[in-house]
Amino acid sequence: DYGIGVLNISVGGNPVGSVKHDPVARAVELAWQHGIVVVCAAGNEGEFGRGSILSPGNDPFVITVGATDTRQTANVTDDAVATYSSQGPTLYDEIAKPDLVAPGNKIVSCGNTTSTLYRNYPSNRLTLSSGKTSYRYLVLSGTSMATPVVSGTVALMLQANPSLTPNAIKAILAYT
Repeated sequence: DYGIGVLNISVGGNPVGSVKHDPVARAVELAWQHGIVVVCAAGNEGEFGRGSILSPGNDPFVITVGATDTRQTANVTDDAVATYSSQGPTLYDEIAKPDLVAPGNKIVSCGNTTSTLYRNYPSNRLTLSSGKTSYRYLVLSGTSMATPVVSGTVALMLQANPSLTPNAIKAILAYT
């Protein structure tokens, strides 16, 4: 009804069983089946090793995104998967995840001065001034920051070709 083409989910929870019995997984699959591309964060549980993909990123339909560390350079040859980025295969179902990775380390984003993150993490604040105007930003890392990079790419793909299906978009992103 609203023409939604892409759903970004930058949160996750510990899976408690197979995706077949996970109500959130069922919901994202329903969205996918109705033509909405669902892009989920893999999670920041990389220290736990294999099986650390969070729900609903553990669902086989969705595009699950891990984070890369660009090392703050333009040269991609030094990029690496961030150590915190969750790894597959998934717990319980053993699905190969994440589906892809995107820049997620030290991402600069708009800062809301009234937000809990902005108030509680002053070392992550960045203020830039232009004349009499100051712009407030927040620097964050995580798969939740990498996921919107992919969601934005999906939105551009759908803008260029609205007939693309969620499966086609996932295949194009995975193979390019």
